[in-house]
Amino acid sequence: MTIAPASYTLETLGFDPSWQGSAIRAAFTLGGTLENFTLARVSAVHRTRCELLTCERGELIKLSAPLRPVENDYGEEEYPVVGDWVLTQPIPGTGSDSQPAEHKPLAILPRRSYLTRPSATRESADQPVAANVDILCIVEPCFPEPSIGRIERYTALAHASGVQVALILTKGDLVTAEQLTNYRDSPAGGVDAVLAVCTDNGYDPAPVAELVAGRTAAFLGRSGAGKSTLVNALLNPGVDPREDSQEHQVQVTSTVRDADGKGRHTTTSRQMLVLPGAEGSSEGDSTNAKSSSGTVLIDTPGVRALAATSDSAAIDETFDDVSGYASACRYSDCSHGSEPGCAVQQALADGSLDPERFERYRRMIAESARLRLRSQEREYRQSNRAFTKANKAGRRTLMSIKGRAN
Repeated sequence: MTIAPASYTLETLGFDPSWQGSAIRAAFTLGGTLENFTLARVSAVHRTRCELLTCERGELIKLSAPLRPVENDYGEEEYPVVGDWVLTQPIPGTGSDSQPAEHKPLAILPRRSYLTRPSATRESADQPVAANVDILCIVEPCFPEPSIGRIERYTALAHASGVQVALILTKGDLVTAEQLTNYRDSPAGGVDAVLAVCTDNGYDPAPVAELVAGRTAAFLGRSGAGKSTLVNALLNPGVDPREDSQEHQVQVTSTVRDADGKGRHTTTSRQMLVLPGAEGSSEGDSTNAKSSSGTVLIDTPGVRALAATSDSAAIDETFDDVSGYASACRYSDCSHGSEPGCAVQQALADGSLDPERFERYRRMIAESARLRLRSQEREYRQSNRAFTKANKAGRRTLMSIKGRAN
């Protein structure tokens, strides 16, 4: 399937020269050269299939592939996720003159970043969000009032994955100008940038477009926060995404309840979308061409419940003020309760540290410890089952050998 307009390149998908060496090495490991494979990026993952994007002769080509475990750079098998770069080959006997052949991913290139979120269920297994993300955009509505705790949890996930994080406020037209200013000026700690796209003067995604230019940006937030609306605005500059028109719409959107501002799931799977190169810009408009080339957007379903990351260091980075005070405590294992010489309790007493923020930190650290413990228990059970299975197989083989010997 070919996607118009033309003049796309692999750079449009986020490829750069540093990927070249990884691709050549992966092709060599597979027993060939890079010319023997198709280099593509995973744009969507479904239950049994995944979609890939590649470029040929200036055109963006969509490929389909069965979802199967693929060997990564460490020789381990894992499933591709949205944002992965893969080497593929056509599956013999598939395809036609009008449809490209199905492809089979054979190798996953080493990931620069791997964004996951812990499950809110008792399974405590991390759920992949996207790979090779440069910046995480937390989309948070101004109505109802932004949740500082939710923003902090998203920020900790970004820090755990080693990516930048930005807070994007939507639905600012539903609050007063003073409220919007307060929300913009008092974000949760650890956020690299705070932007507002919607005010009483209209919808302006230009600051976000400038922020994500030339990057792979993932958008996360609760249902009804306006993620897909923002993605549509970035893909269709100059068109108000709030207008009831399907002409320029790429991602489906829906309304929220008037009573509490809560939304329902509209985006049902993670989807990677590409901003086309500025082929229409004039020769002197090099700034526009630079900003639009290589910009990749990943829209995600709304998150109802978000567990804390199991990476306690990422939580400390998010709450850098709390961890800063904690480093000055008399005892290195201080629980910040009634111990003497506790710098955190001193900061709480003199008003230097917000008690509510400290309480959110304590809850996240405690939840993170529980998640790590459950994860270790799950890994132990899996290892024990594998050992038991191998032991039974060995015993059957030994009995079979003894039987033949007799």
